[in-house]
Amino acid sequence: MMSKNPSLPLLILMAVIAVAGFVGYAYWDSTIGLILLFAGVILGGSILIFKKEINLQVNKRSGKSLNAKEMQYLNENFPLLLHVPATKRPLFFQKVHLFVLDKEIISQDPSQRVYHPAVLLCGAYAAFFEMKKHTVAVPFSGIPVYVFYGHPFPSPQFPKQLHISEYFAEDGALLFSVPHMIKGNDDPGRFMNILLYESAKVTLNGHFESVEFPSLNTLCNFGGFTVQ
Repeated sequence: MMSKNPSLPLLILMAVIAVAGFVGYAYWDSTIGLILLFAGVILGGSILIFKKEINLQVNKRSGKSLNAKEMQYLNENFPLLLHVPATKRPLFFQKVHLFVLDKEIISQDPSQRVYHPAVLLCGAYAAFFEMKKHTVAVPFSGIPVYVFYGHPFPSPQFPKQLHISEYFAEDGALLFSVPHMIKGNDDPGRFMNILLYESAKVTLNGHFESVEFPSLNTLCNFGGFTVQ
């Protein structure tokens, strides 16, 4: 099974070449050793710089998708999956997988690990809003950063007010309070679905194509609202 990080074997190979070159040059004053040393260092550095792009391209071309456990979680916890045709779900899961590889997820609590189900949900909403794009591509490519909090947070624009979500179009960032995110997704009848709300804002901002929406009543119900 292919690794999610296919650049790692290439880095190891370049390190081996560089070490072999160093040994050849240091002990035998070999010109070939010097060439191997420089080639290993330069190519290894290039692979390190473009690691994310390499990983994305290899996973995209190989058709790599989410694992069975991740798919099961979304099948059980992402309600809008019901509106993705069964024939399109492999593409949907591939888009979510690329989202997970591509995004920089920042936890504002260094003592806590990033909650992976929250990352999957963010990817699911992003992929849902880009299902009209039939190619395998990273959804919400203009939003490279997601910031997770464990509580409501102030923002630079409104430092005296606490928020549970925020979209910064200029910086390409989405900020969420993860407990409120999960509650809104799991029980939209009682709590606002901030993931649906912010993802729709990104879409309506004109950066991305939209999907065919469910009916207004259905969409509002997922968002925790009712049509008057």
